Amino acid sequence: MFDGVDIKKELIKVKSDINLLNSVNELLDNDIVKESVIEENITKSISKNYFAEINTLSKEDIFNIEAIKKIAIQHRLRFLPTKYFKNEIPKEAIFKIKEIEKANNLTVEHFFILAPSQAFDLEDCNKDPLLFIPLKNKNYLLVHQWGDDLGWIKKAMALPLQTIESMFVTVGITAFLIAAFTPTWLILNGAEVDMGYFGYHRIAWFLYSFIMLCSLSTFMCFSQNIYPSEYQWDKKTYN
Repeated sequence: MFDGVDIKKELIKVKSDINLLNSVNELLDNDIVKESVIEENITKSISKNYFAEINTLSKEDIFNIEAIKKIAIQHRLRFLPTKYFKNEIPKEAIFKIKEIEKANNLTVEHFFILAPSQAFDLEDCNKDPLLFIPLKNKNYLLVHQWGDDLGWIKKAMALPLQTIESMFVTVGITAFLIAAFTPTWLILNGAEVDMGYFGYHRIAWFLYSFIMLCSLSTFMCFSQNIYPSEYQWDKKTYN
C-alpha cells in the first residue's frame, strides 16, 4: 500500500491505455469511412456491365437473371441499379456489404434493387425491396431483404399484367363471365322472341363484351402508361 511509485511503469501503463483507445477510435473511424463509401457507391450505382469477384460457399443467396426476371414479371416488380432507388437503404444492408467486402478484400462498386416501381425515381419516356450484387455469368448475390412480404391482393392484381397473353386471357374470362350471367331479356333488349338461355345471342354477347373490354383496356393502358411486366421489369422509364 505504501510502496513507491515507478513513474516509468505508470507511463507505460498510461501509454498502453491511450494506444488501445486510439486503436479503437481508428477502427471506428475506418468503419464510418467504409460505410460512407458503401452508401455513396449505392447511390451512384448505374452500370449494368459490372460484376464483383465474390467467393461464397453458399449458393442459397445466388440467383441468375432468368429467375429474377420471372419473379419480377410475376409480381410486377422492377430490377434496376440502386441509383434509381429513392428510399433509404437500411444499416443492416450496409453492414452485410462491409462484411462481404472484408471477406473478399474488395470494394463493391455497383448494386441492383428488386422492388415495386413506386420505390424508384422513374423517368417519364420502401416497400419490399431486395438488394443484389452483380456477379459473373449473369448471376446476382442477394445481400439483404427488408420491408413486408407482398400481400396476396398485390399478387392477384399483378397477375393480369404479367404478359400480353395474360391480359387477353383476363379480358376473355371477364367477357365470358359477363356473357354467362347477363339475363337473356337484357341481351335481347326486350325482344318478344323466346330464345332460351343458350343460343347464338349469348355467343354474340360474349364477342361484343370481349371487343368492348379489349378497346377499354387498350385505352386505359395507353392513357395511364400501363404496360405488361415482361416489357417493364428492367426499364427505368414509365413506358
